Amino acid sequence: MAHLVPAHLTFVFPFATSLSRLQVQVHVERIAARFPPIPVSFKRARTEANEFVFLMASRGAASIKELHDRLYSRSLRQFLRQDMPYEPHITLARHTDYAKLQEALAEAEETLGGTYEAVIRSLALLAVERDGKIVHLKDIALDTA
Repeated sequence: MAHLVPAHLTFVFPFATSLSRLQVQVHVERIAARFPPIPVSFKRARTEANEFVFLMASRGAASIKELHDRLYSRSLRQFLRQDMPYEPHITLARHTDYAKLQEALAEAEETLGGTYEAVIRSLALLAVERDGKIVHLKDIALDTA
């Protein structure tokens, strides 16, 4: 899926809605304006659901989860996924073929053998079009005050 979406940390999972893009954007902007940048560390690549390769958050995981929870408030509350717990991670790869999944995991462990550190300063607002194309709508900064 890297040709559609490169490695990423998902705060809100894709959902179908009758809300306008502007309504979703305003909601995200209101939450982001009150949330400070998040220093993070990611380490320990692992497979998930025999399909994904994840790089798990260590430092900053609680703050990532809190931001996730806040984003799912108000008008987005109805879209919160109840079928799986939210675990902060960067999705690195997706393969349904087990051998390719294991190759991707080995590559991730070799390439990212240590810890990946960064500061999350903004959120990317994306939309999934009817044809499956993913469109970048806007970058929304976290509170910088």
